Amino acid sequence: MKSAITAILIIGVFIGFLSPFGMDEIPLQWSISYWLTTCTLGYIVYMPLTYYGDLLLMKVLPVHWCRIALSALVGSILMSFVVPIINWVFFSQQVDYHEQFWQVLPKTIVIGGALTFVSLIQDYLSWQKNELLVQKKLNEAHQQRAEKEGNLPLEKFLALLPIDKRGELYCLEMADHYVKVYTSQGHHLLLMRFKDALKLLENYPGLQTHRSWWVSKSAITALKKDGRKISLLLVNKLSVPVSRTYADNVKSSDIH
Repeated sequence: MKSAITAILIIGVFIGFLSPFGMDEIPLQWSISYWLTTCTLGYIVYMPLTYYGDLLLMKVLPVHWCRIALSALVGSILMSFVVPIINWVFFSQQVDYHEQFWQVLPKTIVIGGALTFVSLIQDYLSWQKNELLVQKKLNEAHQQRAEKEGNLPLEKFLALLPIDKRGELYCLEMADHYVKVYTSQGHHLLLMRFKDALKLLENYPGLQTHRSWWVSKSAITALKKDGRKISLLLVNKLSVPVSRTYADNVKSSDIH
């Protein structure tokens, strides 16, 4: 809230300094005072409208920016009634809505759009900051739990993935110079050698089933046999092949 008001005041001073719409003929301090008043009243009008408009229109308009744009337009219409009053206070101009409304409306749309955009940027930065703090706390909690449970190698490996792909590890698949990592949050390609990935996970309960595959034991739901072909079914519905070379790994793990 405080940062948003500060931003509005900065915008008001900046616009006042530019003295747009023919205001270069009046004293600078008068122009700045006018625009500080206009921007402050604009904030009072636009912010509740965009906030509650976003909530009320959620069922009708699924796109966030469309809801904000429509709410800002309503705010611009209201400000077109407020600005003539501000002009009357500062310049003693007679209020005539029949003529002044249509003259003021395009200007309020531009100024209101700028104020709304600044507010959206402020909200996004605040949300992003909170998300990073939450993610940092989650990572710290995961690391503490990993250290307690002896799963620190897994946490170090998962730290190589994007935040939105980190989850319960299911399996690895070699893909040329990449390793395709499957987790409960989807999959992601890591630019690293398959054997280097296996080395990172050597102390984690899993097994290599093929020269191109490694699976986490906790992700296995069933063993499937089709003649001489053997495969493992995982919780994500993926079927992982078991080659003859690594068949003993599966047998020794007592997987049925």
